[in-house]
Amino acid sequence: MGWGRPCQFPLFCHPFPVLHSAVSILYFDNEAIEKKKKMQQHQEPTEASVAQQMPGPATVPVVVPVAPVTTTVAAVSNVGAAPGHEATRLSGATVPVQQQGQQQQQQLAQDEIQLSDEQILTQMQAIKDEEANAHPLVDNSVDLTELEKEYENNQSFKNKIKNLADTHDRMRRSRGDGNCFYRAFAFAWFERVMLAKSKPELHANAIKAIEDSKDLLLAAQFELLAFEDFYLVTLETLQNLVHFTPEDLLVAFQNDETSNSIVMHLRLVASAFLKTRQEDYAPFLEFGQTMEEFCSMHVEAMGRESEEMMLIALTKAMHISIEVAYLSGNESADEVNFLPFLPDTAPYMPPLVLLYRPGHYDILYRKSHCLEGVV
Repeated sequence: MGWGRPCQFPLFCHPFPVLHSAVSILYFDNEAIEKKKKMQQHQEPTEASVAQQMPGPATVPVVVPVAPVTTTVAAVSNVGAAPGHEATRLSGATVPVQQQGQQQQQQLAQDEIQLSDEQILTQMQAIKDEEANAHPLVDNSVDLTELEKEYENNQSFKNKIKNLADTHDRMRRSRGDGNCFYRAFAFAWFERVMLAKSKPELHANAIKAIEDSKDLLLAAQFELLAFEDFYLVTLETLQNLVHFTPEDLLVAFQNDETSNSIVMHLRLVASAFLKTRQEDYAPFLEFGQTMEEFCSMHVEAMGRESEEMMLIALTKAMHISIEVAYLSGNESADEVNFLPFLPDTAPYMPPLVLLYRPGHYDILYRKSHCLEGVV
Protein backbone atom coordinates (compact mmCIF):
# COMPACT_ATOMS: atom_id res chain seq x y z
CA MET A 1 0.00 0.00 0.00
CA GLY A 2 1.33 3.43 -0.86
CA TRP A 3 1.90 6.12 1.72
CA GLY A 4 -0.36 8.58 -0.05
CA ARG A 5 -3.32 6.26 -0.83
CA PRO A 6 -6.23 5.20 1.49
CA CYS A 7 -6.00 1.60 2.66
CA GLN A 8 -8.31 -0.84 0.88
CA PHE A 9 -8.48 -2.97 4.03
CA PRO A 10 -9.08 -0.56 6.94
CA LEU A 11 -9.53 -3.29 9.55
CA PHE A 12 -6.19 -4.78 8.65
CA CYS A 13 -4.15 -1.65 8.34
CA HIS A 14 -1.04 -1.56 10.45
CA PRO A 15 0.12 2.00 11.25
CA PHE A 16 3.64 1.18 9.99
CA PRO A 17 3.31 -1.43 7.18
CA VAL A 18 6.39 -3.42 6.31
CA LEU A 19 7.23 -2.84 2.66
CA HIS A 20 8.67 -5.60 0.51
CA SER A 21 9.60 -5.66 -3.18
CA ALA A 22 6.33 -7.40 -4.10
CA VAL A 23 4.08 -8.05 -1.05
CA SER A 24 3.92 -7.40 2.67
CA ILE A 25 2.84 -10.37 4.86
CA LEU A 26 1.55 -10.08 8.41
CA TYR A 27 2.27 -13.25 10.40
CA PHE A 28 0.50 -14.43 13.54
CA ASP A 29 0.92 -17.09 16.27
CA ASN A 30 -1.09 -20.17 15.03
CA GLU A 31 -0.70 -22.05 18.31
CA ALA A 32 -2.19 -19.20 20.33
CA ILE A 33 -5.19 -18.99 17.97
CA GLU A 34 -5.99 -22.71 18.27
CA LYS A 35 -6.03 -22.46 22.08
CA LYS A 36 -8.34 -19.48 21.90
CA LYS A 37 -10.79 -21.31 19.57
CA LYS A 38 -11.08 -24.29 21.95
CA MET A 39 -11.94 -21.95 24.82
CA GLN A 40 -14.59 -20.19 22.75
CA GLN A 41 -16.35 -23.51 21.86
CA HIS A 42 -17.47 -23.86 25.53
CA GLN A 43 -18.95 -20.33 25.69
CA GLU A 44 -22.25 -18.94 24.45
CA PRO A 45 -21.78 -16.65 21.53
CA THR A 46 -22.19 -13.05 22.53
CA GLU A 47 -21.70 -9.78 20.76
CA ALA A 48 -18.34 -9.47 22.50
CA SER A 49 -17.28 -12.96 21.49
CA VAL A 50 -18.44 -12.37 17.92
CA ALA A 51 -16.43 -9.18 17.86
CA GLN A 52 -13.43 -11.04 19.24
CA GLN A 53 -13.73 -13.55 16.41
CA MET A 54 -13.64 -10.82 13.83
CA PRO A 55 -10.38 -11.01 11.96
CA GLY A 56 -7.85 -8.37 13.07
CA PRO A 57 -4.32 -7.42 12.32
CA ALA A 58 -2.95 -9.83 14.95
CA THR A 59 -5.28 -12.81 14.29
CA VAL A 60 -5.70 -13.27 10.54
CA PRO A 61 -2.91 -13.65 8.00
CA VAL A 62 -3.35 -10.99 5.40
CA VAL A 63 -1.48 -10.59 2.16
CA VAL A 64 -1.55 -6.91 1.28
CA PRO A 65 -0.41 -5.84 -2.20
CA VAL A 66 2.04 -2.97 -2.02
CA ALA A 67 2.16 -0.36 -4.77
CA PRO A 68 5.65 0.56 -6.00
CA VAL A 69 7.06 3.23 -3.73
CA THR A 70 7.65 6.48 -5.61
CA THR A 71 9.86 9.26 -4.39
CA THR A 72 10.91 12.62 -5.74
CA VAL A 73 13.92 10.87 -7.28
CA ALA A 74 12.82 8.91 -10.33
CA ALA A 75 13.95 5.32 -10.89
CA VAL A 76 15.66 4.92 -14.25
CA SER A 77 14.73 2.10 -16.55
CA ASN A 78 16.44 1.58 -19.91
CA VAL A 79 14.62 -1.64 -20.76
CA GLY A 80 13.45 -1.49 -24.33
CA ALA A 81 14.85 1.96 -24.95
CA ALA A 82 16.07 2.65 -28.44
CA PRO A 83 19.82 3.33 -28.79
CA GLY A 84 20.49 6.98 -28.07
CA HIS A 85 17.08 7.41 -26.46
CA GLU A 86 17.58 6.06 -22.95
CA ALA A 87 14.38 6.61 -20.98
CA THR A 88 13.69 7.96 -17.53
CA ARG A 89 10.50 6.73 -15.85
CA LEU A 90 8.74 9.39 -13.78
CA SER A 91 5.58 8.19 -11.96
CA GLY A 92 4.56 6.01 -14.84
CA ALA A 93 5.56 8.45 -17.60
CA THR A 94 8.56 7.84 -19.83
CA VAL A 95 10.54 10.88 -21.06
CA PRO A 96 13.54 10.52 -23.36
CA VAL A 97 16.74 11.82 -21.74
CA GLN A 98 17.48 14.07 -24.73
CA GLN A 99 14.05 15.70 -24.41
CA GLN A 100 14.56 16.08 -20.66
CA GLY A 101 17.90 17.86 -21.29
CA GLN A 102 16.21 20.24 -23.72
CA GLN A 103 13.51 21.01 -21.17
CA GLN A 104 16.18 21.79 -18.54
CA GLN A 105 18.02 24.09 -20.95
CA GLN A 106 14.78 25.88 -21.79
CA GLN A 107 14.04 26.30 -18.08
CA LEU A 108 17.53 27.71 -17.45
CA ALA A 109 17.14 30.10 -20.37
CA GLN A 110 13.75 31.18 -19.03
CA ASP A 111 15.24 31.75 -15.56
CA GLU A 112 18.00 33.84 -17.12
CA ILE A 113 15.45 35.93 -19.03
CA GLN A 114 13.57 36.54 -15.79
CA LEU A 115 16.66 38.02 -14.10
CA SER A 116 16.32 41.73 -13.49
CA ASP A 117 18.87 44.20 -14.81
CA GLU A 118 20.11 44.69 -11.26
CA GLN A 119 20.66 40.93 -10.81
CA ILE A 120 22.53 40.70 -14.11
CA LEU A 121 24.76 43.64 -13.10
CA THR A 122 25.36 42.01 -9.74
CA GLN A 123 26.43 38.76 -11.39
CA MET A 124 28.72 40.59 -13.81
CA GLN A 125 30.26 42.57 -10.95
CA ALA A 126 30.85 39.36 -8.99
CA ILE A 127 32.73 37.89 -11.95
CA LYS A 128 34.82 41.06 -12.28
CA ASP A 129 35.55 41.09 -8.55
CA GLU A 130 36.69 37.47 -8.61
CA GLU A 131 39.09 38.20 -11.47
CA ALA A 132 40.29 41.46 -9.93
CA ASN A 133 41.01 39.94 -6.52
CA ALA A 134 43.78 37.89 -8.09
CA HIS A 135 45.81 41.13 -8.44
CA PRO A 136 47.08 43.58 -5.79
CA LEU A 137 45.33 46.92 -5.41
CA VAL A 138 48.53 48.61 -6.61
CA ASP A 139 51.44 46.63 -8.00
CA ASN A 140 55.18 47.17 -8.23
CA SER A 141 56.36 49.26 -11.16
CA VAL A 142 57.64 47.34 -14.18
CA ASP A 143 59.46 48.14 -17.37
CA LEU A 144 57.20 49.16 -20.24
CA THR A 145 58.36 46.11 -22.18
CA GLU A 146 56.15 44.04 -19.83
CA LEU A 147 53.15 45.76 -21.37
CA GLU A 148 54.33 44.79 -24.82
CA LYS A 149 54.27 41.12 -23.81
CA GLU A 150 50.52 41.35 -23.25
CA TYR A 151 50.03 42.14 -26.95
CA GLU A 152 52.40 39.68 -28.59
CA ASN A 153 49.87 38.82 -31.27
CA ASN A 154 48.70 42.39 -31.92
CA GLN A 155 51.14 44.30 -34.07
CA SER A 156 49.16 47.53 -33.90
CA PHE A 157 49.41 47.63 -30.09
CA LYS A 158 53.07 46.61 -30.16
CA ASN A 159 53.94 49.50 -32.49
CA LYS A 160 52.16 51.97 -30.22
CA ILE A 161 53.90 50.67 -27.11
CA LYS A 162 57.31 50.87 -28.78
CA ASN A 163 56.68 54.49 -29.70
CA LEU A 164 55.38 55.18 -26.19
CA ALA A 165 58.65 53.80 -24.78
CA ASP A 166 60.55 56.66 -26.39
CA THR A 167 59.17 59.06 -23.76
CA HIS A 168 57.96 56.74 -20.99
CA ASP A 169 60.00 53.96 -19.46
CA ARG A 170 57.89 52.37 -16.71
CA MET A 171 54.34 51.61 -15.67
CA ARG A 172 52.50 50.55 -12.53
CA ARG A 173 49.34 48.47 -12.64
CA SER A 174 46.29 49.09 -10.47
CA ARG A 175 43.58 46.53 -9.80
CA GLY A 176 40.82 46.45 -12.39
CA ASP A 177 37.95 46.62 -9.92
CA GLY A 178 36.13 49.69 -11.23
CA ASN A 179 38.11 51.98 -8.89
CA CYS A 180 41.30 51.94 -10.96
CA PHE A 181 41.16 55.61 -12.03
CA TYR A 182 40.82 56.98 -8.48
CA ARG A 183 43.43 54.57 -7.10
CA ALA A 184 45.92 55.26 -9.89
CA PHE A 185 45.34 59.02 -9.55
CA ALA A 186 45.86 58.94 -5.77
CA PHE A 187 48.96 56.76 -5.84
CA ALA A 188 50.62 58.75 -8.63
CA TRP A 189 49.84 61.99 -6.78
CA PHE A 190 51.05 60.81 -3.37
CA GLU A 191 54.15 59.23 -4.88
CA ARG A 192 55.06 62.41 -6.71
CA VAL A 193 54.75 64.43 -3.49
CA MET A 194 56.68 61.86 -1.44
CA LEU A 195 59.63 61.74 -3.84
CA ALA A 196 59.89 65.54 -4.22
CA LYS A 197 61.49 65.98 -0.80
CA SER A 198 63.50 68.91 -2.08
CA LYS A 199 60.25 70.70 -2.95
CA PRO A 200 58.27 70.94 0.29
CA GLU A 201 55.79 73.31 -1.35
CA LEU A 202 54.35 70.30 -3.22
CA HIS A 203 53.58 68.62 0.09
CA ALA A 204 52.05 71.80 1.52
CA ASN A 205 49.86 72.33 -1.55
CA ALA A 206 48.66 68.73 -1.48
CA ILE A 207 47.68 68.96 2.19
CA LYS A 208 45.83 72.20 1.54
CA ALA A 209 43.90 70.63 -1.33
CA ILE A 210 42.70 67.81 0.94
CA GLU A 211 41.81 70.20 3.77
CA ASP A 212 39.83 72.38 1.34
CA SER A 213 37.95 69.31 0.12
CA LYS A 214 36.21 69.12 3.50
CA ASP A 215 34.58 72.52 2.88
CA LEU A 216 33.60 71.42 -0.63
CA LEU A 217 31.86 68.31 0.72
CA LEU A 218 29.96 70.33 3.31
CA ALA A 219 28.91 72.83 0.63
CA ALA A 220 27.48 69.90 -1.37
CA GLN A 221 25.31 68.94 1.64
CA PHE A 222 27.31 65.87 2.62
CA GLU A 223 27.04 65.10 6.33
CA LEU A 224 30.35 65.27 8.20
CA LEU A 225 29.60 61.94 9.84
CA ALA A 226 29.27 60.32 6.40
CA PHE A 227 32.70 61.30 5.07
CA GLU A 228 34.87 62.17 8.06
CA ASP A 229 36.57 58.76 8.37
CA PHE A 230 37.56 58.73 4.68
CA TYR A 231 38.75 62.31 4.89
CA LEU A 232 40.93 61.69 7.95
CA VAL A 233 42.58 58.55 6.49
CA THR A 234 43.41 60.48 3.29
CA LEU A 235 44.76 63.49 5.18
CA GLU A 236 46.83 61.43 7.62
CA THR A 237 48.35 59.33 4.84
CA LEU A 238 49.29 62.49 2.96
CA GLN A 239 50.77 64.11 6.08
CA ASN A 240 52.90 61.02 6.75
CA LEU A 241 54.50 61.09 3.31
CA VAL A 242 57.48 63.01 4.66
CA HIS A 243 58.39 59.87 6.65
CA PHE A 244 57.47 57.31 3.99
CA THR A 245 59.77 55.26 1.80
CA PRO A 246 58.48 53.99 -1.57
CA GLU A 247 57.90 50.63 0.11
CA ASP A 248 55.83 52.26 2.87
CA LEU A 249 53.61 53.98 0.32
CA LEU A 250 53.06 50.75 -1.58
CA VAL A 251 52.14 48.92 1.63
CA ALA A 252 49.64 51.66 2.51
CA PHE A 253 47.94 51.44 -0.88
CA GLN A 254 47.87 47.65 -0.77
CA ASN A 255 46.00 47.79 2.52
CA ASP A 256 42.27 47.48 1.83
CA GLU A 257 41.09 49.88 4.52
CA THR A 258 43.59 52.66 3.75
CA SER A 259 43.45 52.33 -0.02
CA ASN A 260 39.67 52.11 -0.27
CA SER A 261 39.19 55.01 2.17
CA ILE A 262 41.31 57.25 -0.06
CA VAL A 263 39.40 56.07 -3.14
CA MET A 264 36.07 56.75 -1.43
CA HIS A 265 37.14 60.22 -0.38
CA LEU A 266 38.16 61.13 -3.93
CA ARG A 267 34.86 59.79 -5.26
CA LEU A 268 32.95 62.02 -2.84
CA VAL A 269 35.11 65.01 -3.79
CA ALA A 270 34.37 64.47 -7.50
CA SER A 271 30.67 64.14 -6.70
CA ALA A 272 30.67 67.31 -4.56
CA PHE A 273 32.38 69.27 -7.33
CA LEU A 274 29.76 68.23 -9.88
CA LYS A 275 26.84 68.90 -7.50
CA THR A 276 28.06 72.40 -6.69
CA ARG A 277 28.43 73.20 -10.42
CA GLN A 278 25.34 71.56 -11.84
CA GLU A 279 24.70 74.35 -14.32
CA ASP A 280 27.98 73.51 -16.08
CA TYR A 281 27.71 69.73 -16.19
CA ALA A 282 24.02 68.76 -16.00
CA PRO A 283 23.48 69.41 -19.76
CA PHE A 284 25.86 66.50 -20.49
CA LEU A 285 23.81 63.95 -18.58
CA GLU A 286 21.77 61.41 -20.52
CA PHE A 287 18.40 59.70 -20.10
CA GLY A 288 16.92 62.59 -18.19
CA GLN A 289 19.02 61.95 -15.10
CA THR A 290 19.41 64.59 -12.45
CA MET A 291 22.88 65.36 -11.15
CA GLU A 292 21.93 63.82 -7.80
CA GLU A 293 20.96 60.56 -9.51
CA PHE A 294 24.06 60.52 -11.70
CA CYS A 295 26.44 61.11 -8.80
CA SER A 296 24.73 58.60 -6.55
CA MET A 297 24.80 55.86 -9.19
CA HIS A 298 28.06 56.49 -11.07
CA VAL A 299 30.39 58.69 -9.01
CA GLU A 300 29.89 57.83 -5.34
CA ALA A 301 29.34 54.09 -5.76
CA MET A 302 32.47 51.98 -5.29
CA GLY A 303 33.33 49.77 -8.24
CA ARG A 304 31.74 51.98 -10.90
CA GLU A 305 34.03 52.87 -13.78
CA SER A 306 34.93 56.49 -14.41
CA GLU A 307 33.93 58.68 -17.32
CA GLU A 308 35.64 61.83 -18.56
CA MET A 309 33.32 63.96 -16.44
CA MET A 310 34.81 62.42 -13.27
CA LEU A 311 38.35 63.06 -14.51
CA ILE A 312 37.50 66.70 -15.15
CA ALA A 313 35.87 67.09 -11.74
CA LEU A 314 38.75 65.57 -9.77
CA THR A 315 41.53 67.46 -11.52
CA LYS A 316 39.72 70.76 -10.98
CA ALA A 317 38.82 70.00 -7.35
CA MET A 318 42.37 68.91 -6.41
CA HIS A 319 44.13 71.50 -8.66
CA ILE A 320 46.17 68.77 -10.33
CA SER A 321 46.69 68.26 -14.05
CA ILE A 322 46.83 64.81 -15.64
CA GLU A 323 47.63 63.43 -19.07
CA VAL A 324 45.88 60.28 -20.22
CA ALA A 325 47.59 58.11 -22.81
CA TYR A 326 44.87 56.36 -24.82
CA LEU A 327 46.13 52.97 -26.00
CA SER A 328 43.62 51.71 -28.54
CA GLY A 329 43.54 49.18 -31.34
CA ASN A 330 43.22 51.83 -34.03
CA GLU A 331 45.41 50.58 -36.87
CA SER A 332 45.48 53.89 -38.75
CA ALA A 333 48.21 55.33 -36.52
CA ASP A 334 51.15 54.02 -34.51
CA GLU A 335 51.22 56.96 -32.12
CA VAL A 336 49.50 57.00 -28.73
CA ASN A 337 47.15 59.95 -28.28
CA PHE A 338 47.44 62.00 -25.08
CA LEU A 339 44.46 63.87 -23.71
CA PRO A 340 45.17 66.55 -21.07
CA PHE A 341 42.88 67.36 -18.15
CA LEU A 342 43.69 70.73 -16.59
CA PRO A 343 42.50 72.52 -13.43
CA ASP A 344 41.06 76.02 -13.55
CA THR A 345 44.11 77.40 -11.75
CA ALA A 346 47.75 76.90 -12.63
CA PRO A 347 48.87 73.41 -11.46
CA TYR A 348 51.55 73.33 -8.80
CA MET A 349 53.45 70.38 -10.29
CA PRO A 350 53.93 68.60 -13.65
CA PRO A 351 50.99 66.50 -14.80
CA LEU A 352 50.43 62.98 -13.58
CA VAL A 353 50.40 60.47 -16.44
CA LEU A 354 47.86 57.65 -16.65
CA LEU A 355 47.62 54.90 -19.23
CA TYR A 356 44.12 54.11 -20.44
CA ARG A 357 43.12 50.90 -22.11
CA PRO A 358 39.41 50.23 -22.73
CA GLY A 359 37.83 50.11 -19.27
CA HIS A 360 41.04 50.38 -17.25
CA TYR A 361 43.62 52.89 -15.93
CA ASP A 362 47.25 52.28 -14.93
CA ILE A 363 50.12 54.66 -14.05
CA LEU A 364 52.77 55.73 -16.55
CA TYR A 365 56.13 57.28 -15.73
CA ARG A 366 57.50 59.88 -18.12
CA LYS A 367 61.29 59.85 -18.30
CA SER A 368 61.64 63.62 -17.86
CA HIS A 369 59.32 63.64 -14.83
CA CYS A 370 61.12 61.07 -12.70
CA LEU A 371 61.73 63.26 -9.68
CA GLU A 372 64.48 61.87 -7.49
CA GLY A 373 64.27 58.48 -9.15
CA VAL A 374 60.65 57.32 -9.35
CA VAL A 375 60.62 53.53 -9.15
